[in-house]
Amino acid sequence: MNKLIYHVAAGVALASAPLVSGAATWVAGYSFNADVSYDDNFFMNESEQDTLVYSVKPQTSLMYVSPVAKSQLDARVTVKRYSEFEQFDSEDPAFDWKNSYRTERSTWSIDFGYSENSQRDAAELDTGVFDSNSIVETIYVKPRVNIDLTERDQLGISLNYSERDYDTNDFSDNDNQTFGLDWQHKINQLISTTAMVSISQYDADRVAISNNTTDYLQATVGFIYKRSEAMTINGSLGHFETDRQQRLFSGPVTVVSDSETTGALLNLGISYSYEKDIFSFNLSRGLYPSSQGLVEERDSIAMDYEHQFSGRSTGGINISWHDTESNLEERETFTLSPFYRYRLSEKIDLQTSYVFRSHDRQSTANKVESNRVKLGLRYSF
Repeated sequence: MNKLIYHVAAGVALASAPLVSGAATWVAGYSFNADVSYDDNFFMNESEQDTLVYSVKPQTSLMYVSPVAKSQLDARVTVKRYSEFEQFDSEDPAFDWKNSYRTERSTWSIDFGYSENSQRDAAELDTGVFDSNSIVETIYVKPRVNIDLTERDQLGISLNYSERDYDTNDFSDNDNQTFGLDWQHKINQLISTTAMVSISQYDADRVAISNNTTDYLQATVGFIYKRSEAMTINGSLGHFETDRQQRLFSGPVTVVSDSETTGALLNLGISYSYEKDIFSFNLSRGLYPSSQGLVEERDSIAMDYEHQFSGRSTGGINISWHDTESNLEERETFTLSPFYRYRLSEKIDLQTSYVFRSHDRQSTANKVESNRVKLGLRYSF
């Protein structure tokens, strides 16, 4: 499937090149973030060790928009320095390039991306391993087309490919390929019904330790209810099936095992935006391809709220909870993060936040917690 995705991606990129290159007007934006934070439990374990984290992130954005096409390139580099743990110092480049083209009855899009990150930055959701200084390189390609079949029906076709490679053997290099079909039917101005089916293949390889291949199918039916101009409610129920083949290497011996699982998929979302308030809530049960070589089941709850106090100041809070079922270890995480932003001038914003995290591993008797306070400035020009 990966060859097909690359061919489709290359075809769409070549087809859109004349349009993009012929664009008359590009809009460029630049910003620079600098912040310092204090973390009282950097490794998220019972023996707490604290550190100061210094971070700078220059970023540039280049965008073109026409009545039928849009292209946007975002590039950034994040430089981090730690007062107590120099081995985790990093310089992480990344870019995202998003393109779309609209015809009378269809919308074509293709997104590309590349990033380098410290694996511990994703440990909270991915593995629960906070003491590794592995660097992960991630690439993705996402071509998609939405076709208006009738005035009320829309069909979506997508091909997604992502790949993660690690510079140590602590984790499994992996790639995930997905072909998806989704359909939306508009019943009236308020309610639409949805249906989705996707097939995926996840390959993970950890040199001299294991090799896993997981094929999985997901199918859902749902609805979108636009209760008012300010509020939208959406939900879906579904089913998944996975078929996994695992190879464990023990010297000259290879142990092969096969397993199959089935389960339920769930999603319920509420979004509200009116005048000075933005609110969202999401409840879900789904699958997550992890860097441990497994496709894991995950229950999640997330809530975000933001209020604009004035033209200069904004505050809010982000809350999330995740429970991950894994053959290796069940993990539960909780995060609470209030934040506040104040516009000092037309180009300078003051940004502050507090983050409380708790992490519960099934293999340990106690939860571990951390507190992080951050203060930063953002300069846009």
